[in-house]
Amino acid sequence: MKRAMHTLFLLLSLGVKAQVPVAPVTDWIASVDSATQKITLSWQPSADTAAIGYHICSGMPCLDYDTVFGRTNTRYVCQDHLPTEQHTYRIHVFDSARNVSSLTPSFGPVVLAGSLDPCANTVTVEWTPYVGLPDGTCSYTLRTPTGSYPLTASPFTFSIDDTVTLLPLLVEMHGSGTGAKHYYSESNRVVLTRMPPDATGLASIVSVGHDSTALCNTLGFAAGVERPYTLWRSRNALDWEPLATLDPLPAEYRDCDLSPRDTSCCYRLSVLDACGRNETFTAEACIALPTPEAPAAYFPNTLVQGDPVNGIFRPALPGLWPPPYDLYIYTRTGIQVFHSDNPGEGWRPDADMPQGVYTYLLRCRFNNNRIRTFRGTILLVK
Repeated sequence: MKRAMHTLFLLLSLGVKAQVPVAPVTDWIASVDSATQKITLSWQPSADTAAIGYHICSGMPCLDYDTVFGRTNTRYVCQDHLPTEQHTYRIHVFDSARNVSSLTPSFGPVVLAGSLDPCANTVTVEWTPYVGLPDGTCSYTLRTPTGSYPLTASPFTFSIDDTVTLLPLLVEMHGSGTGAKHYYSESNRVVLTRMPPDATGLASIVSVGHDSTALCNTLGFAAGVERPYTLWRSRNALDWEPLATLDPLPAEYRDCDLSPRDTSCCYRLSVLDACGRNETFTAEACIALPTPEAPAAYFPNTLVQGDPVNGIFRPALPGLWPPPYDLYIYTRTGIQVFHSDNPGEGWRPDADMPQGVYTYLLRCRFNNNRIRTFRGTILLVK
């Protein structure tokens, strides 16, 4: 006892104060602020009224980080630590004589990372457990706009609907301490985006013209995003049908797959997004088709053998719409001397064909969808 009193007296006489322990902080917690997305530390203040501030250090061993003055200050915002990276912190209390309390154990918030395959319906998240809960146990919940999922192991995968294009994610830590204590901490927020359907930059149909002689429509296009387009057609206001796949998109397209009975045609384009889904349709382009010409046929009645102009037998057929098309030439005794199923080919009798009267037979279709048969005679002269 005498030796202890002597030591204390010696210290006081030398102006050295004996160290007095400072009460440490309790119930320390690390979270990520929802609004600022910065790591925020909070704690219960020291019970020691002599305490004048707190020193925060990061990592292990304790590296200098920052000092908070004022015993009643119980919150600190980390300005230069990213919430997407794992960080741990420790805190001790100091008084005016620079006496310090013991350090808290290391503690740090949950760190969340996530990925979304833009061409799939699955999301994968990875998360680090909370570090250094003061006491008790904790559980984790993944929050999404469409539902919540309890987390037990990392990574965790869940499915989303095809219509989801923006997906914010957050992990909540719920801790249960001794007595009535409850701890809550949030991870950083992760926002995943997926490719939406193409709604802009699409190609379009800028013109539709009609060729009544060939019974064809010609479509002109304005270029857009470079993907395979499907060309759709509706005839006579009936259901839409796929007409062609255009890859690449041409400057124009000729549609000759028409019927003489068609009175109107509408066209539109569709394109899939980069994932091969979410089909988007362009505006329609329509045209009214003219009424087909009345069937008519004109036949020469005389041929001059060898004449470059008048030496060929080829009917004039306005409104012709083959097939079928069959032209036959016979002698007076019924012998066939010519046949063709090509409307552009006529009978040009050679020098061996005798002069006289021949019979023709023509069977063909017109653009009012009527099939007619024509018979007659022609005189061949030399």
